[in-house]
Amino acid sequence: MKRFKPRIKIGPTSVTILFFVLSLAVIPRLLPDNYWQSIFSITGVYVMLALGLNIVAGFTGLLDLSYIAFFGIGGYTFAFLCSDHFGIHLPFLLALPICALTAMVSGFLLGLTSIRLKGDYLAIVTLAFAQIFKLLLLNLDAPINITGGVNGIYAFDQVTLLFINIVTPENYSVLIWTCALLVFLVSFRLKASRIGRGWNAIREDELAANAIGINTTRMKLYSFATGAMIAGFSGAVFVSFQDSVFPNNFDFQQLVIVYCMVIIGGLGNIYGVIAGAVVLSILPEILREYGGLRMMIYGVALVSIMALRPQGLFSAIPGFTKLVKRPDKDETGELRASTDLYYSQDKDETDVKRYTKQAIPLLEIQNLTLNFGGLTAVDKLDFCLHKNEILSIIGPNGAGKSTLFNIISGIYQSDQGKVIYKDLDISAYKPHRVAKAGIARTFQNLRLFNELSVIDNIKISRFCRTKAFFFSAIFNLNLNKTEEKETHETAKKILKMFGRRLTGYRYDQKVSQLSYANRRRVEIARAMATGPEILLLDEPSAGMNPQETGEITEFIKELRDRFGYTILVIEHKLNLVKAVSDRVIVMDHGEKICEGSYDDVAKNPMVIEAYLGKKGKSGNQTNS
Repeated sequence: MKRFKPRIKIGPTSVTILFFVLSLAVIPRLLPDNYWQSIFSITGVYVMLALGLNIVAGFTGLLDLSYIAFFGIGGYTFAFLCSDHFGIHLPFLLALPICALTAMVSGFLLGLTSIRLKGDYLAIVTLAFAQIFKLLLLNLDAPINITGGVNGIYAFDQVTLLFINIVTPENYSVLIWTCALLVFLVSFRLKASRIGRGWNAIREDELAANAIGINTTRMKLYSFATGAMIAGFSGAVFVSFQDSVFPNNFDFQQLVIVYCMVIIGGLGNIYGVIAGAVVLSILPEILREYGGLRMMIYGVALVSIMALRPQGLFSAIPGFTKLVKRPDKDETGELRASTDLYYSQDKDETDVKRYTKQAIPLLEIQNLTLNFGGLTAVDKLDFCLHKNEILSIIGPNGAGKSTLFNIISGIYQSDQGKVIYKDLDISAYKPHRVAKAGIARTFQNLRLFNELSVIDNIKISRFCRTKAFFFSAIFNLNLNKTEEKETHETAKKILKMFGRRLTGYRYDQKVSQLSYANRRRVEIARAMATGPEILLLDEPSAGMNPQETGEITEFIKELRDRFGYTILVIEHKLNLVKAVSDRVIVMDHGEKICEGSYDDVAKNPMVIEAYLGKKGKSGNQTNS
């Protein structure tokens, strides 16, 4: 039998590092004159700026229009520290981190007041900050000359590194591109870490990210501050190269240019953003010979790119994809039926512990009430969920079932009553704290991270069970290495529980490309990856055909029987409810109208009336 041998391809990271090495060692010596040396250096600055903005807008999805102000804060801080303006003459290597930290603190403080805003509101507030900053630069030259006004600040101290005076354009090119390489490595490490995955989750679906244990407010604040830090760092390097700083260096036009680089490169794509920065830095200079037509051609090119490829010109650079054998093809290349794959998976049933319902109360709902204006969604609800129990909640549409899940998971706060989890009152917990405590959920309407891969959707859920922070992630310390290995192994282990439907080549497949039933499975897997004790499954078989419903029914039973989960499930397919439930609660108009075994509930006249609007035989209910 011929063995499958994957082709060996050079990874994008290796190519990018090679590009930086060439930029440092070769390109500065090949450029014809000082003018092109300067263009090359400015390109390095734009690469840094684009990578920093990519963290905020690309990784996290925040529309930050104050970004250019942090670029200016770094630049002016360098001017204050390394010139005769205030008589402070710090060494370059000491001033550089101070400039970055000053911008980071400024970003953190702005974020504290504005990060809870979304969309247009965040854009307006951050744009106002940028405009106020520009006005301060222009007017803080009297009665005390702080910024130099329109004349700016110039004649900075000479940069000296390792006893080498950085004077020539060639030396500055090497310095700037070394800094750009540093920013690239930081950006790359962050994206590949739990921090980057947390940012990506917020960009894709903030509510879902919160529900799997990510403190979205804090993580957005970290993103805001990190982008500001890189902008400040870039500003210091830029004004050192320019040997002067003026308010017009940080106007709105510069912000638009950097955003174009990020958007054309592909939001969140590190390599594409670098390519976008290089292209848009050099393209205007190539077009300079066309005089007045230069900006028109430049504008038409940008508009054409956005019209033809709105996801970014470099959003998917070809040639870096590994060839992995698809598990749904045999040696001849013929596709196998997905059902064959599912039922052909090997299940080890030897020495498997079987879990059953215990008398220990795990979750208690006490007198829970929630009103939406004049509508009572949940009305004085009481029940108890026991350890290793499967408890189903049924009822007609609008009965308050999903609202109950939203209260338990912290999305809604009840007007009265308590949610007690293992003797702990979690009624006031935010969703990320509920998930970290040990309760995970799925949603009635799928809320997956659709542009991320299957395995990344699962890895993200390990955020609340890992601790590696910025320092550990950037330098890839032992804590980060250990957690990344554990995260990857846990994600693969959970996906294997679903058979071959979610394994093999599908690990790296975007969730948006999966069938609806498989997306349902991914959402359950994502909830399981948070390490919960209780699973809240909101209509897990919705949209599935009878065969898929049968599969998910068996899987829900296995979740309790083999893996020991305690499960609270909302479901409209009563055949599934009958097959999995230890106990059933029926809700109608926010109230509990019946509780007991499925057979007892199915015969209850109040239940029959709630479903049919009149009394009838229980046999009519089986396929509701």
